[in-house]
Amino acid sequence: MGGPHEGAERPVLDALFRFSHGHRVRYDEVDAQGIVGNASWLNLLQLGRIEYLRYLGLMLEGGTRSPVQAVVRRAVVDYLAPARFDDALSIRVRTAQLGHRSARLEYIVDNVDTGLRPVTAETVIVCVEMATMRSLPWPEFWRQRVLELEGENVRVGQG
Repeated sequence: MGGPHEGAERPVLDALFRFSHGHRVRYDEVDAQGIVGNASWLNLLQLGRIEYLRYLGLMLEGGTRSPVQAVVRRAVVDYLAPARFDDALSIRVRTAQLGHRSARLEYIVDNVDTGLRPVTAETVIVCVEMATMRSLPWPEFWRQRVLELEGENVRVGQG
């Protein structure tokens, strides 16, 4: 279990997240052990990230026809507790750091009914030009929308 300060740290961490997406675990997301499998968690994080970007108005429609896209460069997942079929999950996402060409997103996933936290994670996403797959700076509207939602909770600059 957690350390002596875990109870105090959790509400502080939770307060940083201003976006949440609800999801109920589907049958195809559990493995032979009856729990959400490792690969399924990456799909659930992607679901949360897509809904977060949609909420920000940053879903760049049109797939490869869009001039720029956010692509995942790195993913780190900490598995803390099992989630099972039909569990109600809250997938919370935030931009913790916004660089010139990349951003670090953080995730916490909670079981709505039990209060357990099955997963914490982070991804680094990079802005790329679809035609060349080369990184380029975030469009100004992207930066503005992230800063409007995250405010003082996002660190701006490389890091």
